[in-house]
Amino acid sequence: MGEPRYVVIADDLMQKIAAGKWPVGELLPTEPELAAEYRVSRETLRRALKRLELGGLISRHPGTGTRVERSAPVAAFTAQLGSVEELTQYGEAAVREVLSVESVTVDAALSEVTGLAEGSRQVCVTSVRRDPERSDEVVSWARVYLGPEDAKAVAGDLEEGRQLIADLIEARTGRSVERVVQQVRAVSVSAEAAARLALEPGSPGLEFVRRYYDASGVLFEVTVSTHAGDRFVYETVLQRR
Repeated sequence: MGEPRYVVIADDLMQKIAAGKWPVGELLPTEPELAAEYRVSRETLRRALKRLELGGLISRHPGTGTRVERSAPVAAFTAQLGSVEELTQYGEAAVREVLSVESVTVDAALSEVTGLAEGSRQVCVTSVRRDPERSDEVVSWARVYLGPEDAKAVAGDLEEGRQLIADLIEARTGRSVERVVQQVRAVSVSAEAAARLALEPGSPGLEFVRRYYDASGVLFEVTVSTHAGDRFVYETVLQRR
């Protein structure tokens, strides 16, 4: 299956901007003109322009138009997640590197963040994920909390590096993900995460808490990940039904 049409259009526009067809400071053709040129709807064209905007290439001003701001995009890792399947694709796109595996007892503070029962025993997998196109750049720092039995089942697979741990659990135990509840908030990056993300402690970041539930409604994995605020783009698409 090929790329979505809006992605193809965005890539073409990026190439034309890089080649100087529209210099920095110049306005792009209007949305109706570009939609007609690419023979797509205004909505498809807007999604393409949004990708350029997220990359810092353009800025959009109602009543004025779309102005070229840069000839090359700002380096950022973009995740577009709207389903469990797309979450799996994200896992395949960012390479995992395990830093440590240790047993922990959930205290009150950790229970509040994760939703895990206070006093329960968990296995904590600390890892980073790297952008495969820039392997020296860490995309995220994360702690994944697993029940001891699930952790034991996937212990030999964690360094595989590509699959989500939830997918490894399914492959080894048959326990599949039915639902993922995700919370995102702005945070000051901790010293431990900052060291891995090449940031100053206290820098702005995004924290994702993902709770994985199986078909029986049992919470079996919680992932708490931190991303650099200036190097990570989280994109969602809301479509009218």
